[in-house]
Amino acid sequence: MRKLTLLLAFSLTAAFAADPKVAITSFAAEGQDRTVQVRNDAETPVTAFLVGASGTEFVSTDMLLGARDGRLLKPGELAEVKVPGATDPQPRVLAAIFEDGTTEGDAVSVSRLITARREVYNQLSFALSLLQNENVNRLSASAVAAWFRQWRERWLAADPTRQMPVAIAAEMYLDRAGNETATRPAHELIEVFEELSAKLAASQPAF
Repeated sequence: MRKLTLLLAFSLTAAFAADPKVAITSFAAEGQDRTVQVRNDAETPVTAFLVGASGTEFVSTDMLLGARDGRLLKPGELAEVKVPGATDPQPRVLAAIFEDGTTEGDAVSVSRLITARREVYNQLSFALSLLQNENVNRLSASAVAAWFRQWRERWLAADPTRQMPVAIAAEMYLDRAGNETATRPAHELIEVFEELSAKLAASQPAF
């Protein structure tokens, strides 16, 4: 973990009605960025949390979506997060989701975390339908990658702010296989996407 250049402990603002179970214990100023350490003071592992310095400057950390290599933030553990371009001198934990489905934080911030999971879940469903198309076994991996590129470009044309992590991941993985028949990389992606989809479907709170 990088050595923090400025260590300050401070009280959180009224993002939570009671003492927060997920709190920032320190932060470092690095130019316009803020690097913070978040600690889980609850008895239940954290599956996702949102750290922000304002309503528009925030970073989402969701372990179910691959953050921290999928490792939940266990009771007493620390996680380090960088909030880029933070103008507020005191970033704070805006929301957290625990493994048992309980949440902490304001409704808008909690909704951001849940909405991001729903978006990925929906993208996974569409990606699996592409990968399971019967033509996959007759085409090159790069040709199937073009399907995902077209999907991504079409969606971004409608909404430039939309995040497309599933399409990007599939496109990059298939592109690396090049002229190889798409069967193998598609099968590997299906395994990964099905596992993630099942994990999200079983996650709490339900979305």
